[in-house]
Amino acid sequence: MVITSKMGIEKKLFEYLKNHELPDYLLYTGAGGTKNWLELDRARTFPVARQLKTLLEKNLESILRFIPTGMSLVSVGVGSGEKEELLLKALIRKNLAETPGSGEVPICYYPVDINSEFVDLALARVRNLPVEKRGVVGFIEDIATFKKNWRLPVLFCILGNTFCNYEPEFILQLVRKTLESGDLFLFDASLLPAEGLEAQSARKSILGTYASRENTLFNMYPLLHYGMNPEDLDFELLLAHVDSRIGSVCRTRKNLHILRDSEITIGAEVIRFRRGDVIRMGFTYKYTCDQITAFLDICGFDILKAFLSEDRTNTIILAKRST
Repeated sequence: MVITSKMGIEKKLFEYLKNHELPDYLLYTGAGGTKNWLELDRARTFPVARQLKTLLEKNLESILRFIPTGMSLVSVGVGSGEKEELLLKALIRKNLAETPGSGEVPICYYPVDINSEFVDLALARVRNLPVEKRGVVGFIEDIATFKKNWRLPVLFCILGNTFCNYEPEFILQLVRKTLESGDLFLFDASLLPAEGLEAQSARKSILGTYASRENTLFNMYPLLHYGMNPEDLDFELLLAHVDSRIGSVCRTRKNLHILRDSEITIGAEVIRFRRGDVIRMGFTYKYTCDQITAFLDICGFDILKAFLSEDRTNTIILAKRST
């Protein structure tokens, strides 16, 4: 199912850049976005997604204890589908073990992404698994449209630290509205230690990770793809505190500074930038574990199980709607 076309994405990119804005989701689009993300994910300097995958692998069997048989898998922002492949194989094993002799695995897999190439990659990974597969190209905001095609109940996933790239109450309220009775919510997050020297060290590490050369080029990609040169702009990353209903929360702040007069061409449209212009980009929240728990509580979720890495910098949480 294609809800958002490549043409629609390009139109959004033009409208945003014309207003000196560049939301993060536009970094992942097109063939270049696919290639760049896969390279960034493999980069030694950017271990965020890999660490979360490792945490999932270590705790997969424990997670399965809380997931009933016969659940479909919906994963938004699926990327290459590595973590979803792990989950599906585990769910298949569980289904066959708990319904011996049936030979049936009543699971449907819905990989969702705004980039059709990621959906294709995710589907290709599981082509030989005995599950129904229905890829969706669209935004999480379009969820009501493609929800009509789900086989209930579903395990609704937002993995790879994607949860932290949304405003917390927006994403949690959207997910809660989407879930039916019996559905479950699985997500992960790269954390910020709570306090003390450990937290100060973590902040320096975060800045180093997100300001690495590999991540810098990834954030510049749309402008470079449409005609600018790396020396035409500079990537700025800051950590700031923002107010929320649970108090002060840490969030990255990203900008692209234009260093010389330049222009890009998107389709038939030209956008001109002047030296000194600033393009405002997206953000990533860096929560403590307690802050995520607080947001889940005020947005109407019950935590079934939470898993924390040994160094307390990553978590996976399985939750459901409060009754």
